[in-house]
Amino acid sequence: MLKYFLIVLVVVLVVAMVGCVSQPAVLDSTKTYSITKDIHSLNVEINAADFVIVQGDNFYVESNLKNLSVTEEDGVLKIVEKTRFARNYNGASLKLCIPEGMTFDNANIKTGASKLTSESFLVKTLELKTGAGRVEFERLEASENANIKGGAGEISIKDGSLNNLTLDLGVGELKMKAQLKGESDLKFGVGESDITLLGNIADYSFDIKNGVGNITVDGENSAFFANSANGESLVKIKGGVGSTNITFQE
Repeated sequence: MLKYFLIVLVVVLVVAMVGCVSQPAVLDSTKTYSITKDIHSLNVEINAADFVIVQGDNFYVESNLKNLSVTEEDGVLKIVEKTRFARNYNGASLKLCIPEGMTFDNANIKTGASKLTSESFLVKTLELKTGAGRVEFERLEASENANIKGGAGEISIKDGSLNNLTLDLGVGELKMKAQLKGESDLKFGVGESDITLLGNIADYSFDIKNGVGNITVDGENSAFFANSANGESLVKIKGGVGSTNITFQE
């Protein structure tokens, strides 16, 4: 009797889980959230959606995510999706409009299987953690610190200025054109990386530890690369599996 009860219980649980998975995570229409208070910091945590950051005259959030919480507290704008189980995210969208030229004190952004695209994004301290999705910044500036952790996807920074960058890549591709300032620590995982450093090679100094993949700096294999410059910006590199190509653009 106990055996049959357990079988029925398992079937019920499976059916319930399937129902959660198939249930849509989006509303039939888009909801607008007005931001009324002075904001200096940003905290975003979502599972899956087309997440777009744009600049405009007003500060607001638009989304069709069903279980989205948008709150303001002590100058911190929090955008958090509270869905606990995997669901149908077809057509899921999230749009954040920020005043043109605004610089956040802190921004903490965590995405799952999302596509994040952003226009110019300015911040003092950045924490960015991505999952299995694509991230693309037209311009990214972090004037004090930047901590970027990639999962399984592609990260693209078309133009940037990053101070004290810590970059930890998982499985995916990196395309970055930026000026690196201070001390940067780059750790590569599995995938291809193409980095264009803004400035002259003399502006940088390097500490490179090769992995399985090949690393080239200014067209020269890192195993034979001799950096005679004593640039103010230190770039530490720990290679992974895959090729990493570093070039310079003044």
